[in-house]
Amino acid sequence: MEEIMRTIVKTIECPECGEPITLAADEVEVSALLVCENCYTTLEITAEDPTEVVAVDIDPDEFEDEDEDEDE
Repeated sequence: MEEIMRTIVKTIECPECGEPITLAADEVEVSALLVCENCYTTLEITAEDPTEVVAVDIDPDEFEDEDEDEDE
């Protein structure tokens, strides 16, 4: 019998614009960064359960693309 994998999702609210953001539970990790697709604010996860985020100000020059590191 084929096993169906279920992904647990969490919904948080952007503290800047109030837009709901849906995350897979396995994406939730303290200090992880994400970007609100509505207002483009960079958010940092500060707690996992319940999931809490804060807006952070990051210099785009300091924010490295993870894909670049894998290619080197």
